[in-house]
Amino acid sequence: MTLKTITIENVKGISHQQFELDIIPNKPSLLVAPNGFGKSSFATAFASLNAARLKLPTESLHRGTEGNKPRLTMVVETAGATETLVADENSNQILAKFDVHVLSSRLRAKATKRNMGGFTSVSASLEIDQVVLVDRIPQKVQFGYSLAECRKSFGKNGKILKSIDAVLGEHNMADKLLQLEPEIKKLSGVRNQKALNDAAGKINAQTGTTDQILNWSLANVEADLESIQPIRLVADALTNFNKSLPTRLDKLLGAFQLFQLHARDRSKFISACRYSNYLAEKNSHESIIRSFDTTWKDIKPKEHKGKLVVDFPLAVDISNGQRDSLSFAAWLQKVSAAPASRDCIVIIDEVFDYLDDANLVAVQYYISNLIKEKKSIAGRVYPLILTHLNPLYFKNFTFKDQKVYFLKKYQPSINDHFKKLILKRSDPSIKPRVDRHHLHFEPSAVNLRNEFKALGLKETWGESAIFHAHLESEWKKYLANQDDYDPFAICCHARVRIEERVYMKLPDLGVKANFLNENGTRKKLELAESSGVSVDDAMYLLGVIYNEGMHIREHVDNSSPIVAKLENLTIRKMLIECVDG
Repeated sequence: MTLKTITIENVKGISHQQFELDIIPNKPSLLVAPNGFGKSSFATAFASLNAARLKLPTESLHRGTEGNKPRLTMVVETAGATETLVADENSNQILAKFDVHVLSSRLRAKATKRNMGGFTSVSASLEIDQVVLVDRIPQKVQFGYSLAECRKSFGKNGKILKSIDAVLGEHNMADKLLQLEPEIKKLSGVRNQKALNDAAGKINAQTGTTDQILNWSLANVEADLESIQPIRLVADALTNFNKSLPTRLDKLLGAFQLFQLHARDRSKFISACRYSNYLAEKNSHESIIRSFDTTWKDIKPKEHKGKLVVDFPLAVDISNGQRDSLSFAAWLQKVSAAPASRDCIVIIDEVFDYLDDANLVAVQYYISNLIKEKKSIAGRVYPLILTHLNPLYFKNFTFKDQKVYFLKKYQPSINDHFKKLILKRSDPSIKPRVDRHHLHFEPSAVNLRNEFKALGLKETWGESAIFHAHLESEWKKYLANQDDYDPFAICCHARVRIEERVYMKLPDLGVKANFLNENGTRKKLELAESSGVSVDDAMYLLGVIYNEGMHIREHVDNSSPIVAKLENLTIRKMLIECVDG
């Protein structure tokens, strides 16, 4: 199933926005947008879904106006067929298809009032919201297993039964027993009951020591027990208990004891399994959260009013990174414990942008494991990671198979001829002259029409003067706030003009020659400064802009991240000052 489009209406800063995405399942999907674009509004829309509707407080509606009715629409595609899912204030079709989990900052401000002799004192603090891991702790029920009772119930030779305490005491086994419970129940059927009684009767008819009876049963009864499907399936689940149940016959007889326990009180058996499974979940929660806890606060899950929760210290007592990594750890446990019957959308709102390297690697590891868990049961999960950091340049995300989507689409895009030139710039027939005359400032012109034609490039651009005239025309579009300029041409023009302006200030022809022969704009600027020329800091700072436009990556949106920078008002002001003076 592909998430084709997501449309959000009247949520916080978003009035109406449709995102064309085509997100595929079981891949980490990085949704990139600049600060202030509305990533938190995107997350809020999904976080506000409940079982019946899309419900937002007034302050989260667009412009805080109750008349602005929120709406979240998803178009999904399965095997070529599309379906539209809508959530609004009256209904929610999305949660019929997907489990939705949203992680965003849990930081909130709290004001505390104190009345003191007619005066009111107000103090403020930053707190971190509690995370509820288990909404309802199951009733504490024990299995009530007794080996002596099972041996007595089995009959004269019940002495051959080995204890299944290890099985019942292994909390991680409880979930498997719950899954197998329908099979265990089948053993109460007439046919299976007769087969079990016949097998027990044969064993009880024997005489001798325990080992002698076990050896006889191995040869004469094991096959009978294997032929009872529920017994066989339960025995298969006991594979890891070789120490307490060393032989296959021991495991088959262990399955027989589980049936006895179940038959004695089915309700108690199920309740005990549920409580044991809860203890397994609790242990897992504690382990994961402990691995992320670098504070001195000993943060761990605790039982409170019938729930398993994680309480955090005041925000001032832990760092931002500790807060975010611990919030992630607690939240991840909640996602992992959710029912696996439906596809899952997981939205992470910029939490990762501020983690240190170690915690960033750790959280990516756990997200990868979440994907593996879903895939192992033929499920689908859509991890949507909202970030303002373009992963093409900031190497903070290192997922093996991550996908990158730019939420904010820009009209300006690279000219196909310019793209071909950048991709072919390293061809030996043009490289040294294109680098010098086209992509950097060089007062003399060059004519490479024949070489450009041979490489399938725009022939007229082989003349560097014509190429620079094209750059100038694109720059004029940028100055006029037109939306059809070529962002890569703007970057190239900025670099050439900055170099030209500095070149014109150089003191003599020898220094100018060295400047033109130097590789790289930064080195050219440093050479100029060493020769006594004052170079504006902004010319250095803009290097991340104009150098970015000289590199193309295949099969990705190259234009959007550059345009995002060029459209920034501060960057625009810096460029105009450095290019035109």
